[in-house]
Parts: sequence; C-alpha cells; structure tokens
Amino acid sequence: MTGSGWVPQADPTSHALVVPLFGDLPPPDLANYLQHLLAAGLVLVLVDNNPGEPPEWVESLPCSQLLLNANRGGIAGGLNRGIDRALQMGATWITLMDQDSRIPADQMVWLREPFEGEPKRRQVVGPRIWDSQRQMRHGRSNPSVNGLDATRLLISSGTTFRSVDWPELGYLHDDLFIDFVDHAWCFRAQARGYSLWQHPEVLLKQQFGSVHPNRLCRLLGLQLYSPDRHYYVLRNLRWLCLQPYVPLDLKIKEIVKMLIKPWLWLLCEPQRPANLRAIFRGVFARLPGPY
Repeated sequence: MTGSGWVPQADPTSHALVVPLFGDLPPPDLANYLQHLLAAGLVLVLVDNNPGEPPEWVESLPCSQLLLNANRGGIAGGLNRGIDRALQMGATWITLMDQDSRIPADQMVWLREPFEGEPKRRQVVGPRIWDSQRQMRHGRSNPSVNGLDATRLLISSGTTFRSVDWPELGYLHDDLFIDFVDHAWCFRAQARGYSLWQHPEVLLKQQFGSVHPNRLCRLLGLQLYSPDRHYYVLRNLRWLCLQPYVPLDLKIKEIVKMLIKPWLWLLCEPQRPANLRAIFRGVFARLPGPY
C-alpha cells in the first residue's frame, strides 16, 4: 500500500526513515514534518500499527510507502516490518523514528557522516536526545576523540545504521512488544562488536509519556503511562535481567527502581485497580522467548 501515490525508485545512496504510527489522532504537526522530510530527499516508510483498519489520518499522510501491521509485535514489530520494506526499496542507510519525535530534516544527513568517514567501523549512530517535557538532555554519554559521544544505549528514535549491517544487527524483539525493546537491541549489538554513538550536533526532541498528575512523581522524574505499559515494563524487565549481554549495573539500577515504582503507580495514579492487575500480570506472566 502506498501513500500519496508516489513510490521512489530504488537508489543505491538512499536514506530511509521508518516511522510506526498509532492512535486515534495524529500529532498536530506530523503531516507538515513528513512533507519536509520528503522534500529533503529522504525515503519515508510509514507503518500503521493500529489494530483493524487504518484511521483516515494515517492514509492522508505524505510518504513513500504505507504498510499495515495491525500492531503485530507492537513497536518492535512495526519497526521490523518497516525495515524490511526499506531494504526492499534499496536503502543504504535506515533511521528509525517515532511519530512524536522531531529531528530537523536538514540534520538527518548528518547521521550518515560517521559511516561515510569510517566505512569499515561496526557502529550504530543516533542523535542527542532532548526531553521536551522536562526540558533537559535525556540519558548519559561519554565524550569521544572522534567527535561523537560514546553511549551504551540509544532510544529507538533516531537510531541509524547501514543496511549491510542489518543481517548481523538483527531484528528488534517482537515478543517484548514495547518497553526495553531498545535496551535489548542495543546491548546485543554491542555484544556483537558494534559501537554506539550519539552525534552531538543532531538534536532529537522527544515527548516521553504524559505529564504525571502527582507532584511527587513529577519531582522523581516519572511520566504517566497506561496500566498496559506498566505490565510490559515489569514483565520485560524480568526477561532483560536474565540476558547475559545486559550490563550488571543496569540490571541493578532498573530492579531498584522497580521496587519503588509499583507503589507509586498504586498510590499516585488514577487507574488503581487496573494498575494492580497490571502489576500482578507483569510479575507472574510467562516471559518472552529467546532473542
């Protein structure tokens, strides 16, 4: 299925963006942003991840290709289907994006610079992340002599890699569905010999969840998510802690946070019965399969 009736020819130097879509309403500036990306010469693969028929707003968006995924495998599945199509279209570089993420169109090409400068290096590149809600940089990184910031973890949005590396980097884990998908993929990539970098001159603005209604939770840095997300974060953290390639310090950090967060979900969030059910499900659910 194509969007706007335009499908670019395969180009050996093409740069494709994969953007999963979800929800009843689009972000207000999404169509305009996508049009800027197309005008910059980028190949735009949109993946409708809504269950059932795609909403009208999805079908009206400008793009190179529109795929229907029906939320199979959640965000991981949507990205995987989009990557498959980008590869079929002959993309040399692929960047993953979120419908709420924004990187200026003219900065997208900068994400390719590390690959062009050192074509034999095994690497994955992403942008600096700016938390639009808290107005601060998201995550940590270490300065590097090569002009990039070394990091252990890239969020999915902005992650850029070469198509020739995809067979070894491998798919995102569909069974995780959403939470910790980027953690699993990044740490496995590093175990396979890939370096992760943030390009300090490329800025991605991202909204993480909704503003939490409780002042204490806001001070602690929590955002408001649905009970379903609480379920996935608990279940997937149990799975993540069993993986040998995940650093021990990160496992300990996340476990400590999860000893506190469920109590805040129950005491400080509006959907208390649903949150309680989500916590029990997350603690006792069968774990995802091997990855």
